[in-house]
Amino acid sequence: MNKGWFSRAARAASAARRGVAVVAVAAIAACAVSCGGAQEAPREQLGDPLLADPPDGSDAATSKGTSTSALDRGVAYLKNERYEEAKPHLLRAIEHEPGNAEAHYYLGLAHEKTNDRAGAEASYKKALERDPKLEAAALNLAALYLDDPARPDEAISVLTKAIEQAPGRAALHQNLGYAYGLKRDVANASKHYEAALKAEDSAATRFAYGAMLFEAKELDRAAAELKKALAATGDDVATIATIGRMLGPAKAYADCVAAFDRAIKLKPEAEFHVRRGTCRHELGDEPGARADYQAAIKVDPKFAAAHYYLGLSFLAERKPQSALAALTEAGKHGGDTEIGKRARAKVKELSARIK
Repeated sequence: MNKGWFSRAARAASAARRGVAVVAVAAIAACAVSCGGAQEAPREQLGDPLLADPPDGSDAATSKGTSTSALDRGVAYLKNERYEEAKPHLLRAIEHEPGNAEAHYYLGLAHEKTNDRAGAEASYKKALERDPKLEAAALNLAALYLDDPARPDEAISVLTKAIEQAPGRAALHQNLGYAYGLKRDVANASKHYEAALKAEDSAATRFAYGAMLFEAKELDRAAAELKKALAATGDDVATIATIGRMLGPAKAYADCVAAFDRAIKLKPEAEFHVRRGTCRHELGDEPGARADYQAAIKVDPKFAAAHYYLGLSFLAERKPQSALAALTEAGKHGGDTEIGKRARAKVKELSARIK
């Protein structure tokens, strides 16, 4: 924890990569849109029904029946997370019915679950060639393009076509907003996040929108969305804490305190106390800030950030000896981290001044 203390507050949107809902990086995770893995849409929602069944006994009927049976077996293996075993059945379904978009989609899912990204990409593309309305394939193909190393232009192309087929789908707009966010195109990203919220307002979408604005340094707008996300978030401590980490740098200090009030109630971690303490400091509540730093040390006596900020608090109160003791502890526990180096520099400076 000490090592990352001075790093950016959280790239929550990077965790929000796929699926229909964003989760925080537990998040935070963060964005495709959520951390939940590739979509597995219900089969009955995929593809168009046959206008007429082939006559019984015909070659087409036999092939269709074989394909359906093989597809059913493949999907059963997928549902039981036996992805390699699903593949031969899905390949057999495709062999007997090459135009079956659903079979190509599920084969893509099997490839993705076994880390064959190239195979997954090819299968999702084939599914969309056969059925451009197959939203699950579009979401998952775009999600592949949004994984590191991201290819946002390709994701934008896929999602734009999908939205032409389903203009009111929140998940498509949210993923498209994320893709534009990667390109730092705040205007287009905002447009699609707003469309997603219009279709389905959720804490997850507010979180992703706020995270994008935070990364773009549009801090006032970010704070507004993150506050709404916080209000709508349940007892997910990881999400609450991530929102708090962004509200502080966004200078929404009272909301930062409120976020960490909730996080600490759920899980009293040392980091949460220090984060709340720094926001209390910015609000001019130095006694409250110091109490938080001291509470953090009780939770984790080796947490360098708590000692460091306690030392700064004592310095502000003109208590150099207490500050020196706290900063010495921070330097000791911080090791070669940035906070450890800063603490030792402060100790050196303060020691010279006291002499």
